[in-house]
Amino acid sequence: MIHIGRFFSIVCLMFCAVAFCPLDDRLPQPIAEPGDDSLNMEHERGSGPSFAEQVVEIVNAERDAMGLPPLKAVALLNSTSLNHSTNMGVRNFFAHCDLDTGLSPFQRMTAAGYNWNAAAENIAAGQNTPAAVMIGWMNSSGHRANILSSSFREIGVGFYFDAADVGNVRQDNDGNCVTDSFNNGPYQEYWTQNFGTRNSVFPMIINQEAYETDQIEVDLFLYGQGVMTEIRLRNDGGSFTSWMPFDANPMWELNPVDGTRTVTVEMRNAAMQIFSASDTIELANFFSCDMPSNLIMWPMFNILPFVTCIGN
Repeated sequence: MIHIGRFFSIVCLMFCAVAFCPLDDRLPQPIAEPGDDSLNMEHERGSGPSFAEQVVEIVNAERDAMGLPPLKAVALLNSTSLNHSTNMGVRNFFAHCDLDTGLSPFQRMTAAGYNWNAAAENIAAGQNTPAAVMIGWMNSSGHRANILSSSFREIGVGFYFDAADVGNVRQDNDGNCVTDSFNNGPYQEYWTQNFGTRNSVFPMIINQEAYETDQIEVDLFLYGQGVMTEIRLRNDGGSFTSWMPFDANPMWELNPVDGTRTVTVEMRNAAMQIFSASDTIELANFFSCDMPSNLIMWPMFNILPFVTCIGN
């Protein structure tokens, strides 16, 4: 459980995790795997989910397996995570603290405008796929605790690949934000996860934050259980439904057109305060036909005028 106010961090193998906890342990010496220069970046740069988006999907699959709600990927935390991964790769360090600016993960999140009430960070280096980095994090108790924490609602992931990385990476082995280990690496792949909760933000997540679907019926998750009393929904900036009783896990139908689909929810509490949230998902290759159940079926009967199809 995350308790605001004190600092705890853990490094296991090539991974580091840090969160606000009731302990004051220091960072054990990080041990990082050599990077894999055979990494194929074609998928990362091409169509389909990015490495960061794939990590979020795996995180939410792990949470779902434990009966936990999904995390919402948010731009602010994606930005702080990507910036830290990039800075580690470009400026040759591997630590939670930025060894050049002295900023902690929590200071970086605050500086970016993310006004957190709970926060944590996982970092890793040397893993060449989202699956590989998630296996490592899930096999480490500190990182697993962050991934499976019920204290967080939001997540950001950043990945940076440095093909020219050399063995000059600085590390901070005792958590005091001072370099005490030199000439580590090369790692080439640098990963960061930032986790957070803002008490005034109640996210909505479509299909466990999946990148795409081929079905118009989707599963929504709404934060706000015990706080919100009513919701209303809409597709792609259209008209809202009528207000209905709050449901944390409603089913919903997207507009049946391939492309980026956006669902927006407005939630209100007993004091009639309204909170808004939205999420997007790619609808791809959707096609569906509906035929009346009482239609006579025989070879000489043309059924086409009675069949209604939607999709591409």
